[in-house]
Amino acid sequence: VFLLPVLLTLSACMSARLSQDEARKKISEIGRSSLVPDATEIRRIVSQTETQAIAESNVTLAFHFKKDKPGAEWRIDAVRLGDRDWISLDELLAAINEGRRRTTTQEMEKLASGIEKFRKSNGSLPSARDIVGLTNVLHPLYVDELIRQDRWGNDIDYAVTGSSTFRLVSRGADGRLGTPDDIVVGGQRADAP
Repeated sequence: VFLLPVLLTLSACMSARLSQDEARKKISEIGRSSLVPDATEIRRIVSQTETQAIAESNVTLAFHFKKDKPGAEWRIDAVRLGDRDWISLDELLAAINEGRRRTTTQEMEKLASGIEKFRKSNGSLPSARDIVGLTNVLHPLYVDELIRQDRWGNDIDYAVTGSSTFRLVSRGADGRLGTPDDIVVGGQRADAP
């Protein structure tokens, strides 16, 4: 059983409140799967507004295990949700990491925009030493979201690299700085050479 906290954004909901039956139905539709009715259990609706709800659920997944040779360790080779085809674990993780990369990049660009707004208002870049100091300066006046970590749960690195330049770095999926999967967003003044 896999615990899956699911954020359901319901813009065209029939009723104002999300019911457990509706949450179960929406979760069962993920990937156009026809989950066995008992494969999704809604534990509880945690919180709700008129436009968003969080449902805690248990979703039954099937895991295909494999050994590379007799005597080797078992490893997860593929995952199946409901009646769908098996998805290789590498393919599933690559898709998850691509989504995290995209969201992390968007959030870092919001931070970069906030830094530029601060610079225009104050004549200099924020003189913070790390992401906590940076967001303490930027939030909520220059950035409406409090963004400190990438989507892998690692702190975003912030450094002033010149009088008008800065760099934001996410360590990417591997969590190590200076590897090819790092995400780097840098800013430079529009009037700088």
